[in-house]
Amino acid sequence: MMNLFGLSLNIFSLGGLALGVGIVVDNSIVMLENIASGTNPPTRRREISQGLQSQIENRSQELESALLASTTTNLVAVLPFLLIGGFLALIFSELILTISFAVAASLVIALTIVPTMAAKLLAIPKSSNLQSTGFIRGFARNLRGLTLNYAKTLGWVLKHRLLVLAVAIALFGGGSFWMVGQLPQEILPRIDTGQADLFASFPPGTTVEENNKIMAAIDDILLVQPETEYVFTTSGGFLFGTSTSSNALRGSSTVTLKPDTNLEAYVDRVNGELSEKIQVIGARLRLGSGSVRGLILSNSPTRDDIDVVIQGLDSDSLNVAGEQILTALEENAILATYKPDASPPQPEVQILPDWQRATDLGLSAEEIGATVQTALNGSVPTQLQRGDRLVDIRVQLKPGTIQQPAQLRNIPLFTDNQKLVQLGDIATVSTGQAPGEIQRINQRQILLIEGSLTEGASLSAALEEVEAVFADLELPVGVSRLPSSAAETNQQIQTALVVLGGMATFLVFVVMAVQYNSLLDPLVIMLTVPLALAGGILGLFVTETAIGATVIVGAVLLVGIVVNNAIIMVELANQIRDAEKISYRRAILRAAPQRLRPILMTTITTVLGLFPLALGVGEGSEFLQPLGIVVFSGLSLATVLTLFVIPCFYTLLHEIGDRPNSPPSAKQPEQKSLKKEPLSL
Repeated sequence: MMNLFGLSLNIFSLGGLALGVGIVVDNSIVMLENIASGTNPPTRRREISQGLQSQIENRSQELESALLASTTTNLVAVLPFLLIGGFLALIFSELILTISFAVAASLVIALTIVPTMAAKLLAIPKSSNLQSTGFIRGFARNLRGLTLNYAKTLGWVLKHRLLVLAVAIALFGGGSFWMVGQLPQEILPRIDTGQADLFASFPPGTTVEENNKIMAAIDDILLVQPETEYVFTTSGGFLFGTSTSSNALRGSSTVTLKPDTNLEAYVDRVNGELSEKIQVIGARLRLGSGSVRGLILSNSPTRDDIDVVIQGLDSDSLNVAGEQILTALEENAILATYKPDASPPQPEVQILPDWQRATDLGLSAEEIGATVQTALNGSVPTQLQRGDRLVDIRVQLKPGTIQQPAQLRNIPLFTDNQKLVQLGDIATVSTGQAPGEIQRINQRQILLIEGSLTEGASLSAALEEVEAVFADLELPVGVSRLPSSAAETNQQIQTALVVLGGMATFLVFVVMAVQYNSLLDPLVIMLTVPLALAGGILGLFVTETAIGATVIVGAVLLVGIVVNNAIIMVELANQIRDAEKISYRRAILRAAPQRLRPILMTTITTVLGLFPLALGVGEGSEFLQPLGIVVFSGLSLATVLTLFVIPCFYTLLHEIGDRPNSPPSAKQPEQKSLKKEPLSL
């Protein structure tokens, strides 16, 4: 399916496969457990035709509805990602599609191959006798004891269900509400690329030779670090792919680190050494974590973590305000380091023609510019063919003719009547300052300051810090601050958590309501969702993980996964009640212990499959680690609570909404609840 949809193997699709490792076995586990616990293996091969295949077929059909419902909920829960679009769908679509393909395939396997293989294996009259070993017998004995204790505990819980529900809502609901306010926020987790990028900005007047000397000293500092593998440095500009940008005031270094290097600790330590050893007045050096090329998170004009944008009517007021803001941020901000995005003003030689005199002489701006260009750099009016190649014919003054600005006045110009004049006769030559860059948004001039988060800092806390700094600043007249794109994207992610979570929950509820032709059972099952979200929030709080885009994906996946346990429990309770006409309480007391083992097995396999992802094992795994933490902790806590809270909701809601013609429960003997048939272990 990945091949048909044109998906590649990358961090997202591999993340989907990693998530699917524990999830895809759930359907097969439930199916196989139901078959094994409800069939009687034959002692002779000829007994196959006497009922074994019929038993397996009947046991398989009992679970078709439950497995179809649980798998469908997994699929529809992620449907909103593909419907609403945006950068969340763009980034995570491959992960969503990959895990959806795997889950859909697991349903087909559970409904076809598992019953077929079970029929073949159970028909074998011989046994390996593994169940007779000490470990297996001890495990089975403990599981029987756990099941009996669970049945007794569940009976007590159902007798005090209002108290249990009140405590659960107050403890987990109130606790989650408090913990959410304490969690930091981010757009996406930082990805350890194994590289660090250094950007250098030097004061106006710096020559390429001086730039190269300073960058060589920086190279020496970077190379002596024990974590450094090698360094690639440019002086006097930038290289990007096959394009170059010349700028004597800029330099850069790309540091490739050795495997298993703590990137954030390296960046903080080396930045401290650079500030101590490279002391050049007006120079700005900043070493930061390498970013993933092409991963654009917002419409920010900068590709750093934070953008501070101000706009004004002229360059002078913007420069004054920029220096004021930058100084305030450097003095008061500790969660991020800031630098101006634009190059500083640079000295230039300005030629200001007297256009009235130039017009009188018949000289146009194009002619004056072309003559100055020819005098300084030369021009190529034509080419000379030499064999199979063309050679430029460059016209220029003798090299070294113009060395000082005053010598520009001697550049010859010819008027329409071929009269010779000099540039100084029609223009004033002087020195001045030119802006290094002119930045505009909506045709209005802006000044951009970019910030990089320090080690352990969260985006939400850093944005609050910026707001606190601006609260104490008074900007010059005519200068105003534009909204931060990073802040807007961060807010959109928080909104997406509510929208996507609400849509996923609604779609899951609708699918179950259609399948069950009822509203009560889907409502009971959906009550596992807040339990799972409470567990996810607890996991984020304990691990101090920020809420971001990957957390949203994990929360939505959790909505579809966590309802599976409640589905198979409620499905069996309804089947028992319909077959034996007993009360809801006794039906759930029968169903819950029988479903304890498959619930524990599916949960354990899923959380163990997610455990490496939650630990962040491997390079680049920190990107999907928040997703693993949410699903791991949410499913773990929700499973424990599902075993007790869902039976309470099941009996309570059904008894409240029970129709008058429902079978009475008071006249049924209470002893039949657990003695009707032996527990399936």
